[in-house]
Amino acid sequence: MTAPPASQPLSVQLLAPDADDWRSVAGAWASLFSRRPDASPYLSPIWMQTWLETYGTALRPELFSASLPGQDLIGACFLTCLTRRQTILPHVRMHLNCDGEPAGHGVVVQHNSILASPGREDDVVHALARHIVSRRVDELAASGFDEKGIHRLISAFPDWIAEVDWREAHYVDLDHLRATGADHAGSLSRNTREQLRRSLKLYRERGDLHLEAATTVDQAEAMMNELLALHETHWQSKGQGGGFASDWRRKFHTAYIRTALPQGAVQLLGVTAGAETIGVLYNLVANGKVNFYQSGLRYDPDGRFKPGMVVHHLAILHCLEQGMSEYDFLISGPGEGRYKSSLSTHCRRMGWLMLYRPGWRGHYFSLLRTVRQRIASARAK
Repeated sequence: MTAPPASQPLSVQLLAPDADDWRSVAGAWASLFSRRPDASPYLSPIWMQTWLETYGTALRPELFSASLPGQDLIGACFLTCLTRRQTILPHVRMHLNCDGEPAGHGVVVQHNSILASPGREDDVVHALARHIVSRRVDELAASGFDEKGIHRLISAFPDWIAEVDWREAHYVDLDHLRATGADHAGSLSRNTREQLRRSLKLYRERGDLHLEAATTVDQAEAMMNELLALHETHWQSKGQGGGFASDWRRKFHTAYIRTALPQGAVQLLGVTAGAETIGVLYNLVANGKVNFYQSGLRYDPDGRFKPGMVVHHLAILHCLEQGMSEYDFLISGPGEGRYKSSLSTHCRRMGWLMLYRPGWRGHYFSLLRTVRQRIASARAK
């Protein structure tokens, strides 16, 4: 397979950066990121550096970069190759950007993309495709791309077998609320409004509802510790470890918060009713968009209390006041989809794409994955 030629020949470079090497190219990445007002926190220089510092030694990713001859960087992404044995065959999977960590230890990537200068996206993706085709790679994993990004990748690999797992991501369009003068509660369904208003009233009977945003690293770390305690209590009651059971994940998020908070790239929001904390949110921020990452909530035996609904509603009002353009719930984990859809105003899709090299090996690995997914789905029922 030969990808279509770029409109202008691109100079391609491949580096194998450790955290120190990354600092030498971080300025070029930051410049490219700044030219993309739609780029997510998952592509920010802070996220990339923290990921390298946490996982780089174990995964040894490469940095793919594309530029016009004699000019600045116009496109880049990380590539991580992992070799595993699938039945009797060695199997090489390549991951795009901050992905490929050991199961249960990774930081799930969403709103992923090949970072490229506006107008040069196709050129960069086709240059990347030519590079990948030249490598000994059985499959390419592209996690958390939007629909345009998924279709762009598929078109760049026209002969490869493509499988996409589409997932819904709900969000609140804050710009639309602001422009129309609508309030958040008024944009929700009647049933959701009633549940929210009743829960707000019940909490206020316990004391004033107050949202506090961390403004210092010390405050953020204290809030994060409280979030972890609430989060673990809830998931351990279900016999599970929760989202921060991995030491690697904790190391990543501790380092990320320390760097990102002073730059306004993260939110730690705590909500209290009187003297009692009812919830803490950990959100990622970039280009005016807020991505809800994780929460710690204090659940009440009385089901009329809805801590998640109340905490997110107050966070959405806070983000409206702060001039943010969007409050994104991201994709839903087990049991999360209903409240995210109830509180949102819009929905879009993100895809988890697997591309298999043409030939019998690609068909074999694709079939093997399908069989395993069906077995796992049957066991889950």
